[in-house]
Amino acid sequence: MKIYLVRHPKKKDEKKSDDTNTKDTPPEAQGQPATEESKVKSGLDKVFWIRVGLGILAGILSAEIGYPYTHVSSRMIIGFAIMIALFIASYGIAKALKVPIPPTDKRKLVMTGIGSYFLMFLFSWILTNTIIHPDIGLVGVR
Repeated sequence: MKIYLVRHPKKKDEKKSDDTNTKDTPPEAQGQPATEESKVKSGLDKVFWIRVGLGILAGILSAEIGYPYTHVSSRMIIGFAIMIALFIASYGIAKALKVPIPPTDKRKLVMTGIGSYFLMFLFSWILTNTIIHPDIGLVGVR
């Protein structure tokens, strides 16, 4: 049994298209000025990556600042306070970027990158604590 892969023939009234496909390229690459939609998208991308970076910074600061405290609950409170403070700072930075978001989508400025921020915070907090306290894992189990 043979299977033949054949392109569907073009209709005669269709115009020949150029080899360059302009659908897949962004407006900036085509030489046209950026549209409002691309400005919003690039602004939200910046907010996302700023939040990822601040999440890593919050985790590292939480581990470093919480290191001298002996009570685990004190470390947790300090860690989450730093996380919340840096998230509020990231919202201020996002407002300063002046992303042209319509008034109906103002929630996007808060919600963009919140999951990545939290996960990067947890990852960097745990990793930094593991690096600071390598001897805790070496305790023998009886």
